[in-house]
This record gives sequence, structure tokens and C-alpha cells, in this order.
Amino acid sequence: MIAVAAVLESRRNAHALRRYVRERAAGRGAAEWIVLDESLGAWLATDEVGATTSGREWRRVRQSSEPWCSALGHDLSIAADDSLQAMFAAIEDDDLSAWRSLWIEADRSPSRCLTDWRARGRRLLAAVSGEPRSTGGTLAGKFAARGTGKRSFATV
Repeated sequence: MIAVAAVLESRRNAHALRRYVRERAAGRGAAEWIVLDESLGAWLATDEVGATTSGREWRRVRQSSEPWCSALGHDLSIAADDSLQAMFAAIEDDDLSAWRSLWIEADRSPSRCLTDWRARGRRLLAAVSGEPRSTGGTLAGKFAARGTGKRSFATV
């Protein structure tokens, strides 16, 4: 049952990554204010002045006390992922051609992009942090001490 939950979470994150890159490639941000268009029967994104002075029904989507992602709004799955944000920090915000190429790649295979870009971000974080790399040796030697393995009960 845990494996199914992990797969669903991975798919959800891959879909959020695809939406995040699409919005950044288009140069759009998450709508903080919306107005109701009666003719369409839909809520449309606008700014604060346009919402409050339009004479139509309006809502504020972003609350000042809540966390907010500039591209996805209330969905913080990508904004909270340090590895992905490290990878995106290497790209200029106004370089839409770079974001467009990332969008094409993420549209074709969002799951693969999620794993590849997280790995790239971890490598960038490791290079910036200056932490020494593992001293080599065998993998079995790394977990030779009791209580340090992957399924150790010492952390429980």
C-alpha cells in the first residue's frame, strides 16, 4: 500500500512540475485576484485595482498569512522542493527561451524530468555547500556500523 501512495505522490509532483514549468515559460504568475465574468460564467485573473474597481463580483485568492508559490499559487509542492529550486535558480527568470526548452522536455516526460532535475539540483547543492564527498570504500563498509543502515531501528 505504501508503494501505491509513493507512485501517486510522484505522479502528482510530476504533474505539478509540468504546470510550474509551463507557467514560467509563458511568463505568467499565479492569479492573486479574480473577477467573475457573467457572460462566460468563469473566474478571470486580474490585478487588485482591476478586481476592486470593475463593478463585478471579485475574490482575493492569495491571503497574506498563507504561503504562496509565484507560479502555482496555493500548490507549494515545487516551491518546497529544495533540489528543484536549486536547479531552477541556475536559470534566469527573464530567459523565456530556456524556460521554453524546459517546458518542451517536461511536457514530453514529466516523471523523468522530475527525477533528472532533482538529481541535477542535488548536485548543484552539493557543489555549492562545499561538503566533502564520501571518502570512497565499499558500500557495505558505509553501513557496517550498527544502527546506520537504511532500515535501522536506531532512528525509531
